[in-house]
Amino acid sequence: MNEKYICNFFYIIILLMLLLTACNRSTPANQTTDQHTPDPPSTTMESIPESNSTDSSQTPTAPELPQAKPDVAFKVPFTMNSIIIENDILERNTIVSSYKNDDGIVIFSRDFSTTEEIEMEIIQFDTKKNTYVSRYRAAKGMIINTLLSVGDELFWVENPSKATDNNTPWKIKRMKRDDLKATPVVFVEGISEDQIAVPTLRSHYDEISWIEKKITDHIVKSEAYIYNVKTGIKTKVATQLLNEQQKNNREGIFLDLQRPVNEGLLIQQTVFENKGANNVKRFDIVLYPKDHSEPEIIVKDREEIYDFTANEKWIVLTMESKTEILDRKTKHLTHSISHDESLLGGYTPFIYENLLIYKQSPYIMAVDLTTGNKQRLAPKEGDYTPIYNFGDVLTFTRMEYEKEENFAELFFIQLKPGYK
Repeated sequence: MNEKYICNFFYIIILLMLLLTACNRSTPANQTTDQHTPDPPSTTMESIPESNSTDSSQTPTAPELPQAKPDVAFKVPFTMNSIIIENDILERNTIVSSYKNDDGIVIFSRDFSTTEEIEMEIIQFDTKKNTYVSRYRAAKGMIINTLLSVGDELFWVENPSKATDNNTPWKIKRMKRDDLKATPVVFVEGISEDQIAVPTLRSHYDEISWIEKKITDHIVKSEAYIYNVKTGIKTKVATQLLNEQQKNNREGIFLDLQRPVNEGLLIQQTVFENKGANNVKRFDIVLYPKDHSEPEIIVKDREEIYDFTANEKWIVLTMESKTEILDRKTKHLTHSISHDESLLGGYTPFIYENLLIYKQSPYIMAVDLTTGNKQRLAPKEGDYTPIYNFGDVLTFTRMEYEKEENFAELFFIQLKPGYK
């Protein structure tokens, strides 16, 4: 090779090495993160300085956050206890209690389906005697959804596992909880047309809530209801229409999912606005008061939210990789909780006074919203279910699928009066 070309070759090599060195030095060390080291705890709590607070209802992107706070133990304003069940009835079942009394009786739904057909039932389990009875068995092919205990009754949604012509008939059934001879009766029924999901039941103290959808001449009517079990009063909280006569030019509002609160229903809704060539589709969360006063837009145009709740002081919004806490009055972002996306964090948030309780695999977490401090409520790692509620009790379950499939630890958080 010619000496001139040899020199040029080495000159190019030296330039490349210098360039790579310069690039490495220009990259700050704190910009590289290892996303595959979810050492416990897998949640980080970050506080937003007051001067940097932003209106998160209008600004989807939060500002840069300071360093995350470590776990800090603090006193929680409630009691929590657990019951362990070891029984063959748990095989292949993930259970969450829908009721518990002082005698150790719990009630939950059980799936004993085969590979050929769906089969489900409602079980009353005596945790002291490790025995159980079947309170109700649905017909083959029928699903029992969102089993709730409210007042002295059980409520659930029942529907076939397979839709016919994209339509799914459903029934909300009710049954006396403490009468072993009681049989269920139909409370409400309807048909979810055009692949619309069946109603989801939610409870708040003595109330249950749900959303019905009906289609007439390609116009979808969404109606949100609250039923007070003790008074027997059924209240239609919200009605919205969505005109789908022109599929590419929808106009109106579709009510998606509700979360009951003291004031009424928080509803996640899809809004379609027909503006000629510039059609608008956005996702809002709106408070519809049960007294039919003016609805309040809690959060406007946030597509990525998959769970939410609020009380008089706080708003909680859960996304795939973080949970945001907003001041209810100002809508300003006050705290942000980062999650490992692979662990599906932030599910089923509940607010009690100034405390946030939520699921963050592999834990159940609590956050003091006034300080930003966080801690684990259940110290053991495990396969935790989402959090549910009946009356003033929150409940969730820890399973041990890898160790023992016939094991379950049922947790119960007894909230004080004034639960939000």
